[in-house]
Amino acid sequence: MEGRTPAGVAMPGDPDPMRPIFRVHPGRSLAVALAVLATLACPAAGAEDGAAGRALLSKVDAAVTCLNALSEQIYASRGRYFSWASRSGPTGRERIIYGLHSIDNPSDCREALEIANDVAPHHPEIEAAGRIYVNTVTNLYPVVGEAERYYDQDSYKDDHMVRGKALHPLLVAGFDDFVVADQNLRQLIEPVNDARGLQDLAAIETKEGRNLHYHLAALLVDARQMVVAMTGHRDAERITAAIAQYETTLTALAPHEDEEGMDPMLLSNARSFLASSRTFMRRIRDHIPYDIAERAILSDPDPGSHWMVEGSPENLARLYNELVDTRNEHTASPILHWIPVTP
Repeated sequence: MEGRTPAGVAMPGDPDPMRPIFRVHPGRSLAVALAVLATLACPAAGAEDGAAGRALLSKVDAAVTCLNALSEQIYASRGRYFSWASRSGPTGRERIIYGLHSIDNPSDCREALEIANDVAPHHPEIEAAGRIYVNTVTNLYPVVGEAERYYDQDSYKDDHMVRGKALHPLLVAGFDDFVVADQNLRQLIEPVNDARGLQDLAAIETKEGRNLHYHLAALLVDARQMVVAMTGHRDAERITAAIAQYETTLTALAPHEDEEGMDPMLLSNARSFLASSRTFMRRIRDHIPYDIAERAILSDPDPGSHWMVEGSPENLARLYNELVDTRNEHTASPILHWIPVTP
């Protein structure tokens, strides 16, 4: 499994292809995660160590499910709101008032995390981060709901933005707290997910050989490595090497596409992600700027349409998440989404 190594969380940001567009959040718990997960694969591991590993994975799975269900909605709502409202607050004189998107009730997420956190032995850091995350979303949920209805119904035209101005500091505080909670939880659980992906891949190869099951697992590991390669300081050679590894795995998967257990949508999503990643790589390698039409889309204050530009951060994240969602339908160990984050 040469080249397949765990890494920290990657977040897309600035859409300008000539500037760094990803932020890195170091996986501070990587050493602990690897040590605990190693016990699951070790036949000599004691019952206590095995229980610790299984407890860790149950907590991580619950957290991943919550993040996948809620975070994209909240980032989208935040992006829409700040696309027209300044940090100082709305005035009612804005040229366009977009409002913001609704978000789902986090009650199911809270229940899932509470159940997982009750499993012993405990992992206090991850459990605490999960509680902070769900509490933050719980506090934000009614504020976003009221604000979404307020702007959707044009109520600001009736009260001259009085309620909008009152809601603004609540939204700013809620969104700011959410970003911190979301990124703190991610940087704790992403190393565990990365380590488990590598461990599972090795176990499948040992027990089953390089069959369909193996190639599907390898594809997601290599997709994650492509994300990592596009992180921080961008090196065209590193990105090209990651793409080549992913393409090799995708090519090896193709002969198995008619086998039972192969989802045609997954193969389609995998190929789309490859194509967009190549476009991104060429922008970096050849210093290719966005054209006029692409710049027009990316200049839309509401970031909801930015994914339409091939090779943009939002496009890459959308395609990667579609691949992840398709794979998550067929596995009990969910993979974490990759989310564009604007400042």
